[in-house]
Amino acid sequence: MHNELILPVPVLMIHPGRITPAFQQHKIVLQTILKDLGYPEELLLEAENKQQAKTAISEHLPNLIFFTVQTPDDLLFIQEMKGIYPASYLVTMHEQASLPEELLTAIQLGADAYLLSNTPAEQQFQHVKWILRGGAILHPQLAQQLRKPLHNNPQSPSQPLLSNAEIQIIQHISQTQSAAETASALKLSEYQVYSFIKNIFRKLNRQHAQQKRS
Repeated sequence: MHNELILPVPVLMIHPGRITPAFQQHKIVLQTILKDLGYPEELLLEAENKQQAKTAISEHLPNLIFFTVQTPDDLLFIQEMKGIYPASYLVTMHEQASLPEELLTAIQLGADAYLLSNTPAEQQFQHVKWILRGGAILHPQLAQQLRKPLHNNPQSPSQPLLSNAEIQIIQHISQTQSAAETASALKLSEYQVYSFIKNIFRKLNRQHAQQKRS
């Protein structure tokens, strides 16, 4: 199974608005993680507002973007960034998982993955590594949010949105099982679980885009 670490460059870190102490600490941790993973400092770009971000995306075409989300306007800016450079891999950063609606909206609008600023540094390091290996993380609060439409509106047999494996992963993680526990229960590798999660996010984004067009 291919799960090697890939370092897309350059990297753009965007922190619009007032930076809370939690986000400031997370910013320092993230910069340290990226440097420890082998990123040279000159390839770690920063933007302190949305105009700087748009200019940096247009000029540098960053293949990896970390974007701090604090307001509803920040969520809408996800689509704008994706419109400028659709090939970028966009990771949104949020203060807590207790707002699963915010996480879901970010994914529907184009975020490829997300991180939480209150995650311990060692665990954050592992989350970033999984993202760079082509996966995405999923917290129980968001998994529980994703289960609601599956329960209330069962999938059409002719046009299912999610595969059986993807549904099972959501169900296991919604019961607060870790990715490792989920992998063991479903006889998958941990890498496969994170890859399935990334695919779930892509499908949610496509579904949202199709619903807006219809």
